[in-house]
Amino acid sequence: MSSGRSSRDSAQHGAHSPLLAACSPAGLYVASPDGHVVDCNEVLARLLGYGSREEALAATDLLLGGGAGAKPPSVGAVEGILTRRDGSAVRVMRTETLAEARGERLVVGAIVDLASTRCADDRRRELSEELGQAQKMEAVGRLAGGIAHDYNNLLAIILNYTSLVMEELDEQSPVQKDLAEIKRAAQRAASLTRQLLTVSRRGLAQPVVLDLREVVRGMDGALRAAIGGAIDLAIALGPSGCRVLADAGQLEQVVMNLALNARDAMQGGGRLSIEARAVRVGAAGSLHDAHPAVPPGRYARLVVSDTGSGMSDDVRTRAFEPFFTTKPRGKGTGLGLATVYGIVKQWHGHIELSSRPGEGTRVEIYLPLSARGASSRRARPPHAAPRPREGGTVLVTDDEDAVVTLASRILGQNGYTTLTACGPREALRVCEAQRGRVDLLLTDVLMPEMSGGELADRLVKLRPDMKVLFMSGYTGDALDGPLAVRSGTAVLGKPFTAESLLRAVRRALEGVT
Repeated sequence: MSSGRSSRDSAQHGAHSPLLAACSPAGLYVASPDGHVVDCNEVLARLLGYGSREEALAATDLLLGGGAGAKPPSVGAVEGILTRRDGSAVRVMRTETLAEARGERLVVGAIVDLASTRCADDRRRELSEELGQAQKMEAVGRLAGGIAHDYNNLLAIILNYTSLVMEELDEQSPVQKDLAEIKRAAQRAASLTRQLLTVSRRGLAQPVVLDLREVVRGMDGALRAAIGGAIDLAIALGPSGCRVLADAGQLEQVVMNLALNARDAMQGGGRLSIEARAVRVGAAGSLHDAHPAVPPGRYARLVVSDTGSGMSDDVRTRAFEPFFTTKPRGKGTGLGLATVYGIVKQWHGHIELSSRPGEGTRVEIYLPLSARGASSRRARPPHAAPRPREGGTVLVTDDEDAVVTLASRILGQNGYTTLTACGPREALRVCEAQRGRVDLLLTDVLMPEMSGGELADRLVKLRPDMKVLFMSGYTGDALDGPLAVRSGTAVLGKPFTAESLLRAVRRALEGVT
């Protein structure tokens, strides 16, 4: 009985042998002592250059090179060269053992393609680098978000009070030049803050559906002017639409930043190539094999490549790191490529950089295609400031007193009646005590005790006709999750100018977001 059960178990286990051979990642074979293949699996057949196992076994002289069976099998795995059907060679790792079947002496072996194994190692390294870069950006994002709120409040105060003083002084006053320098420095600081927020995917943006090809085509003149006549510019656009959901200005910034980096790497001249086309990344195939970090799907691909000096491995691995630069002091902030990375990630895209010293640099960006039609990119004409006594009543609230005073002063000088409140609790009291109309709530997003979104929800219940305009220099989590502002509500970026504040207020009152 026991012997019968053992025999049946052996038969059942043997029935799975074809499955094991089919699923093995290694090329398996049985060969005669002189190296002629008697049997093999599909993996080995493809490795040898045949379309199928049946085609390989039908070959009249299927012989494994490298002396399979010609000498006793070595102990352990041996690295060697396998000659394929077309005469090409591939480096492999081979393991063999001797066996007997029906009195016949055979060699049983396994072969692993080292090229594919190393390719898998490369993929793992790329994915590891991608994770490391994402963690760096997250750390920068937390830092940027932590300082942006207060920093942008201070910059709004510096910029606007400087402008107010400049307006009061005579144009010939020697102090005008000093104030102009202060204003320029504050504007540079504001620009740096915006870049940090973009790097960390927390900057304010205006997403629309647009065609990436049109963005590139529209930049032709600006790109040629920026890179100079010593560099040849070649632009290639695909035949089909490349519609993506993104901020038009940010995409232009991506293309220009990459072009300027390429220009700086080609001091003696060269060629800059820019390509925009729709592609499909499958679960398997050349594109997926080359870019394993890109999930399968349909993408708009932007490729920017140059014939410049290239990068060493050390530089390449740090290229997207904020504040990292190889340029001389004062020639760059180190935020150009970091900003590109942040923008691409903000729109759920993927970016890959390949470069070698003396061989130029290639950057590939994949943005998910949008199924929606492209939006109009025509800019709306700016709204003029209202004439005196033609404004409305605006309730201004912020946890920073100086911002409340500043916004109230600008609005008051331009025909608006203002109510002021330091913080959300006081804003509730002021609104409840107000007998007349309140046409607009102008509120910061991030405030203690209550977010701007929560405050707006409570006040709109009291005054359904009241419009809302948010102020923020930092979106990120402030415009998502439990503190989210209402969808479609306008947001004024900080630091604001008098002109941008008045324009945003007028648009909000007219119901334009």
